[in-house]
Amino acid sequence: MKQISWQDLKTVIKDGDVIGLAALEVANLPAEILLAILSQHDEQQTPNDLTFVMANDINSRGLAPDLDDFVSRGMVNTVIMSILTGSPKTAQAIKSNDIKAYFLPQGIIATHYRQNNNLFPGVISKIGLNTHVDPRYSGGKVNNRTVDDLVSLITINDEAYLHYQFPNIDVAILRGTYADNRGNIYLTQEAYISESYDVALNTKANNGTVIVQVKARVDEHQQNAKDVAIPGSLVDYIYITTQDQYHRQVVQTHYLPALSGQERVDRIPESPLPFNSRKTILRRAAQFLSTGDTVSIGYGINNELTNLLYEEHVAHQIQPILDIGIFGGFIGSGQRFGMNYNADVRMSQDQAWDFIYNHGVSVAYLSFAEVDQHGNVNVSYFNNRINGCGGFIDISQSVDKIIFSGTLVAGSQVDCQNHQLVVSKEGHHKKFIEQVTHIDFNANYAKQLHQEVYFVTDRAVFQLTDDGLMLIEIAPGLDIEQDILQQMAFKPLIADNVTLIDPTIYQEHWGQLQQSIQQV
Repeated sequence: MKQISWQDLKTVIKDGDVIGLAALEVANLPAEILLAILSQHDEQQTPNDLTFVMANDINSRGLAPDLDDFVSRGMVNTVIMSILTGSPKTAQAIKSNDIKAYFLPQGIIATHYRQNNNLFPGVISKIGLNTHVDPRYSGGKVNNRTVDDLVSLITINDEAYLHYQFPNIDVAILRGTYADNRGNIYLTQEAYISESYDVALNTKANNGTVIVQVKARVDEHQQNAKDVAIPGSLVDYIYITTQDQYHRQVVQTHYLPALSGQERVDRIPESPLPFNSRKTILRRAAQFLSTGDTVSIGYGINNELTNLLYEEHVAHQIQPILDIGIFGGFIGSGQRFGMNYNADVRMSQDQAWDFIYNHGVSVAYLSFAEVDQHGNVNVSYFNNRINGCGGFIDISQSVDKIIFSGTLVAGSQVDCQNHQLVVSKEGHHKKFIEQVTHIDFNANYAKQLHQEVYFVTDRAVFQLTDDGLMLIEIAPGLDIEQDILQQMAFKPLIADNVTLIDPTIYQEHWGQLQQSIQQV
C-alpha cells in the first residue's frame, strides 16, 4: 500500500477503464479522487470511454463531483447501475443515445463481485426473471445504443435462471474513514457499510487497481482489528483527503456520530408526519403488519413508514430493514433521507442482500408508478422519466408478502372530512393503466411464487388474486364508479363484499395501529 498524491491520482485512470464504485449519493463517495480524475481530463482531455459499475446512483446534489460531471465532459461510454434518480445529465445522455446504459437489480450488482472471477461463472439467479431484466424482454438494456448482452437465459434441471456477466473492474475507487499503516481500511464514521470489500476483492482478483480515499492515517495498534472493512492486502493506494467538503457522511451533514452508530438519540429526530392523504395511505398499509415482522422499506412514500411506527408506539414490535444494510431504528425520510438512527444492526450492503435473498424479510413495502390490468408494476420508465429498478426487483421476488403503496391518480388532491375522504381536485394522470410499458413486477410470476400481494391507494385497496386484480376496499365517502373505476384505464374485478377502509384512519390523531397489529 502506498499513499498517493493529488498529482499522481491523475495518472491512474486510462482510456477505456472499467471503474467500480460503492457509494450512495455522497455517502461513501470518494469525491476528491473523482475531482482529480475530472481535473486530469480538463488538463489532458483524457481519460475517456469509461465504464462505471455501481449499485446506486452517486448524485451529490451539487456538493461534490458525481456521475453527471463525467457524463457532461463526454468521458463515459457505459453505465451499469440499478437506479438513477438525481443525475439529470446522465438521464438525458441515456435518452439521447449518447452513452450505453444497463439498469440491473441492485442486489445483483452489489453481490456479483464475489462470483465474477476465473473460479465462478458469474451470477446465476432467478432474480429478474419475467421482468425487463430478462433477455426475453430487454435484458436490462435501456436504449438503442446498448446492444451487448450482459444477461442470458439458461436452464438448470429444467428450471429457468438468468446468467449475469459483468465486465472486470480495472480500477476500484472506494472510500473509508481511516487507513492504518498496513493499509487496512476502517469505515467507522461512514453512514453505511458499503460493498467496498467485495469491489476491492474482485478488482484485485482481476489484476486491477484499488484506491481508497480516507480522512486520515492511523496507528493500527490503536485500532480494533474487527473494525477493518477492507484488508490492506487488497489496497494499492490510499489518498488522504485535504478538504472536508469532499468527505461528507451524508448530504445533510459532514459528520454526525449518531448516523454511523457511534451514538444513540433519545428522541425521534423528525416531527410526526403531517395529516394528509399520504399519511392515511401509510396507516392503511401498516394494518397489514404483524408483530415480529421484518419489513423491507422501499423508497418513496414507504420511506416514511418508520415515522408512523414511532408515532403509533409500535416501532419496538417491527424491524424495518434498508437494503444498504441498516436494520431497525429510525429510518430518515423527506429532507432527512439517508439519516438513519439507532440501528439494531449495521452490516455491509452485500450481506444485507444475502439476508433478503434467504427470506429474511417477511413483508416488503414498495411503491409503484404504473399498475396494469394484470397487476404488473412499472417503476423504471414512465412519463419520460428514467429511474431504473433499484432493489425493487430483488426484493419483490424474495418475499412472501408485498404491500404496494401510492395514490390512485397522479396529481389529485383528496381531503379528510368527518372520517371520510373527499376528492377536492381530480388528477391529471392515471396510474392504473391497461398495459405497463416496462415490467418490474410480473403478476403472473408472483402467482407462481404464491406471493400475497396488495395495492393500497388513497381511495381503495386492491388484492392480486388468481383471476386478476380485485377491488376489495373503498375509502368512506367515495363513489365507487366516479371516484375509482372512472379513474382507472381498466375495470378491475370487484369483490362480492367490498368493505370500507377503516374510517378511524381519516382523523388527525389515530393511535390505533397497536390494536390493528394485535388483531392480525
